[in-house]
Amino acid sequence: MIDLLTSADLWFRTVQASTALLFVALGGYVILRSGVFHLGLEGTMLIGAFCAAVGAEQTAQPWVGIPAGMLAGLLVSVLFALLVVVWRASDLMTGIAINFLALGGTGLALQLIYDVQGGLSSPRLDSIPTLTIPGVAQLPSIGDVLSGQTILTYASWLLAVGLAWWIVSTRGGLTLRVVGLRPEIASALGRSVSRTQWLAIACGGVLIGLGGAQLALGEVAQFQEGMTSGRGFVALLLVLIAGRHAWLLAPLAFGFALFEALGFSLQTIGLPDELSGVVPYVAVLLFVGLPPLVRRLQGAATASAPAAADAT
Repeated sequence: MIDLLTSADLWFRTVQASTALLFVALGGYVILRSGVFHLGLEGTMLIGAFCAAVGAEQTAQPWVGIPAGMLAGLLVSVLFALLVVVWRASDLMTGIAINFLALGGTGLALQLIYDVQGGLSSPRLDSIPTLTIPGVAQLPSIGDVLSGQTILTYASWLLAVGLAWWIVSTRGGLTLRVVGLRPEIASALGRSVSRTQWLAIACGGVLIGLGGAQLALGEVAQFQEGMTSGRGFVALLLVLIAGRHAWLLAPLAFGFALFEALGFSLQTIGLPDELSGVVPYVAVLLFVGLPPLVRRLQGAATASAPAAADAT
């Protein structure tokens, strides 16, 4: 077990798996900070993955799949914004509808375009090429983990840092936060609430589409119906846990991906295959349960300190 936890392969696949989740979490975070609750991250990610796979397969170029996934995420988000921001539909119900539309629509599109059911796999469908980082690749152990990832992995790290800085350090970030928390104040200051929400939803959709592209083309280039497997919901949960601290998104995504990679690795030591689907969601329970537990322990420690002082 120790050999498993210290293997470079486990940590390489952890970094690999965290990329798609981080993109979706970043997109969902931008949307939520604008005051809109987007429950359709799962469906948007699935449509992005489908369009990325189709774009890459039709052209036999994985690089075409990336903008195809981004465009798909943008278009779905424009539809979401039209319904929620303009027509004032329920963001909760609209998100649920997008999830159902994506699940059924991608399966129908597979049949219409390729006359297949279940998934798309083709010799014309290639994975996104990986990058070897000079200097890093030669480092013992670390090089085996950090080098050889796709360009989207490194882009997700830069975006995570950039977003965390932008939210707290720029006028645009301040406007986004004010719109999300006190839209009436933003309006009084001459800031357009609807315009800010439109931009946030559109940018978030592009990031979610990138997550779908990484999922479909990152490791093994293919598309399977329902291949997101709840990742959109997990990303939304990570956004809610992170709260006002955008810098938490990357470590949270990495933590969930570690459990996901660990679940698959446990099969190699003879444990049941079903664990690969259960172990990642143990991480979800830990992420949900640990913060309240920590707060309770801190509260108990704070309450006991005056009591101890009185006793002395």
